[in-house]
Amino acid sequence: MDRETLDSIRQSVVEAGLVLARSSMTIGTYGNISQRVDADHIAITPSGRDYEQLTPTDIVVTDMEGTIAESSSAPVNQDFGHKPVADDSVNTKEDRSSVTVPLRPSSELPLHLEIYKSFPEAQAIVHTHSVYASALAAAHKDLPPVIEDLTQITGGAVRCTEYTMAGTKELGRNAVQAMEGGRSAALLANHGAVCWGRTMKEALATAQILEKAAQIYCIAHSFGTPFPLNEKTAEALHDFYLNHYSKRQRGEE
Repeated sequence: MDRETLDSIRQSVVEAGLVLARSSMTIGTYGNISQRVDADHIAITPSGRDYEQLTPTDIVVTDMEGTIAESSSAPVNQDFGHKPVADDSVNTKEDRSSVTVPLRPSSELPLHLEIYKSFPEAQAIVHTHSVYASALAAAHKDLPPVIEDLTQITGGAVRCTEYTMAGTKELGRNAVQAMEGGRSAALLANHGAVCWGRTMKEALATAQILEKAAQIYCIAHSFGTPFPLNEKTAEALHDFYLNHYSKRQRGEE
């Protein structure tokens, strides 16, 4: 792995985590983010670490089978339940907090790996617990293509998976199935949402627009019946996004 590229990718994941936390797309240590490093490795947020406290070296690197290729260590707070001993030189706060443990990849690593394996164009993945997307997921409802911007990115309805326990390969397989046809987002039943992008910026935008569209859909239901865009229009919008708009965003057109 190229060290300069890896450092840049780790920084990108950290910055995406701050966006997620500060836009209320998740709370605390929930949700997770990853980005491809190369054909054989990804960089993913560690398990149980607050986004506001992440540093680039905290981001764990694994291969495509989930084996850790690179990980740092983090201090463990041992104050809880600590029993004093006679020798204060051993019982200092500094000594107690100096114990470290290796950082583990997010428990949703299998979800990320299944998506990367199924969609070679996916370069980054964002998994959120945002409120309105999670509300639809709790109701086991698909999100129809009711708003143009989301339809442009995802290509149509964002489908909801069957319920599967978090942290399992089956959850990843169900997400991939919901994304059939090149969709870049899925709702995870009783859980949240997962989105991928050709860049980290696109993955984040997809997650943010998905949450906005879910909110609009729920509001529209409160005073009437939303009217989804038809399949022909959805295909045209997605084609325009793939072949023109996204290229303009990347400075390729």
